[in-house]
Formats: sequence, C-alpha cells, structure tokens
Amino acid sequence: MSVQFDFRPSPRTVTIDGEEVRPLYPKAVNVETISFDTIAKDIEASSGPTAADVKGIMEAIVTIAARYLTRSHHVELRGLGTLSLGITCDKDADGHTPVITSPEQVDPSDLHVSRVNFDAKPEFLARLQTTFEPALQKFPSNRDHVIPSPDERRALLRNYFTQNATINIRRYAALTHLPSTQAAAELKAFAASGFLISSGPSTHRIYLLGRE
Repeated sequence: MSVQFDFRPSPRTVTIDGEEVRPLYPKAVNVETISFDTIAKDIEASSGPTAADVKGIMEAIVTIAARYLTRSHHVELRGLGTLSLGITCDKDADGHTPVITSPEQVDPSDLHVSRVNFDAKPEFLARLQTTFEPALQKFPSNRDHVIPSPDERRALLRNYFTQNATINIRRYAALTHLPSTQAAAELKAFAASGFLISSGPSTHRIYLLGRE
C-alpha cells in the first residue's frame, strides 16, 4: 500500500505574474484510524505478548507519561519520539483567546493544556518513507465528484480487495463518493447476492469479499 494524498488550498494567497492565487499543498489523507485494539492483536499475532498484556503495558505507559508531563518533563517514547505539553490561555467571555503583551496579564489559573506535541525521532521518520498515490477520496470533500456507475463501483471494490481484507460503510462511501446511506444499502445488497460477506454488529459491520 502507498500513502494516499490530496491537495489542500493554502490560507494565504501569493502573487504570480500579477495575479493573486491560492497555492496548494499536499496533505496525507486518513483512510481509516487504526484502533489500539487492532495494534495489540497484530502484536499478538506476530508471536509477541498477548493483546491483553500489550493493553496493560500501554495503560501503564499512558499513566506514567501523564505523571511526568504534568511535572514539566518531556517524555521519550523509545523508537517513536518525544511528548511535550502545549498550553494556552482560556478564552474570554466572547470566546476569544487574549492577546498577551506582558507576563503580568496571565494568572496561572487562566492556563490549560491545549495539546500534546509529538516530536518524531529521525529513525522513526525514516521508516515512514514510502511511495505515494493520489487519494481515492478527494480532500476535504467529494461534493464535486462524479459518482461511478454501478459496474465501475463493483470494479473499484474488486480492486480494493486486492490490497485490503475488509471494508466498512465509511470506507466504501469514500471509495465511491456515494452518500453513507446509499453506500450502506449497496454493501447490504452485495452481501445478499453473495458478492460480499458481512461480519459484526450493525454499528461496527465490516464486509469481506465473497463470491460473484
């Protein structure tokens, strides 16, 4: 598999040949967020510790990392990178973040943790260098896309299963640009015909390739 990407317009314009244009920049597209349960099971499948052990270790890491971060330490995750806190002032009554011109303006009680920064290690970044391909789902929306024909959608699905074992409604909607309700109905019809096999409860249903 390759990293899918699309282009997003820059918030700022530049002048090229006397014309104001909004540059585009490439952005990696999130096809699906992999849960830690999946990672734990993958580790278990590779003859490592059990999934339960992995989850227990991760919970201990989270607890101890939070302890050190809230004591003004940075936390190294071996092989991955370093965590550090990002803080900001509370918004005012109008919902605006105050403009600070003097340290005396800020009381410690006005601050909160707004993010956790992650500084990846160079060796981890090196592992991520791979090939790229245009995204199947355009970013940030697919409103202007032409929906493939039924035959084209079936062909897209066959091609998808050459590199993936399962598909869900959200991913199929992204693949075909169908509305979620229509994508769900079509996957259900594919399962009824035997082309796909459905698995799991309705809230987390996935589909596997079946027979024609």
